[in-house]
Amino acid sequence: MERVDGDVRVENQVREYEREGMWSHAAELADKHSETTGDTALKQRAYDDYHKAGYQVDKLVSSSND
Repeated sequence: MERVDGDVRVENQVREYEREGMWSHAAELADKHSETTGDTALKQRAYDDYHKAGYQVDKLVSSSND
């Protein structure tokens, strides 16, 4: 799968948010971008960041499967 500039920019921004401890920002950006690209690894990263931000990930996962 070839990476486009937009994907690289988003991944860099997610990494920056994570580095700064801005877990919910990182999660929301990763989640939104994974929806448009179908990137399952990025979706899992979003769930991990949601968890670090204090969200109940199991509820997020079940609601996204409904």
